[in-house]
Amino acid sequence: MGFTFPLLSDTNADVIRLYDVLHRGAGPRGKDIARPAEFYVDASGIVRWVNLTENIAVRARPEQALSAIDAASRNP
Repeated sequence: MGFTFPLLSDTNADVIRLYDVLHRGAGPRGKDIARPAEFYVDASGIVRWVNLTENIAVRARPEQALSAIDAASRNP
């Protein structure tokens, strides 16, 4: 398709399972898909905040994510 960047695919949902965000049967025709998720990982690689939802249309608002980042930086 002419992409000038690497395109990754998780055909078997291996990474989705590793991050525990598999949403069984929630995709088209009952296929498994990834749950909507946002992660804040600090510079040390520690997950400081996770937002998961069951609804594909629901995401964290920017102010929620920024608030979580601020809180994590105050309480390392």
